[in-house]
Amino acid sequence: MIAIDSNFNIEASQYDTYTLRFKFKDYILTPDDKFRFSIKTTSNSTDVVFCKDVYHAGFNYIDLSVDMGELDSLPPDTYVYDVALINKKTQKIKTLIWAAYFMI
Repeated sequence: MIAIDSNFNIEASQYDTYTLRFKFKDYILTPDDKFRFSIKTTSNSTDVVFCKDVYHAGFNYIDLSVDMGELDSLPPDTYVYDVALINKKTQKIKTLIWAAYFMI
């Protein structure tokens, strides 16, 4: 089971696999763009407990797959996640979603 509310908070069952699609309005990803999904223990924390990078040049969306076993080390709890677009050429970081909840 996975549910996403209007504030982008995610609730997922432990051990499930799923794919989340993030679609960009009026932006096509370049070969220099890296999409980063990070889960932290709290919004003020620098302790990243899960991170995944995805590249999808030429498209206006990213499919982030959470595969079997990737989140097994995270016990059921409420975390926070953020989504950023990082351009390796310009070194610019754009935070797209910041400090939404990720509940297992």
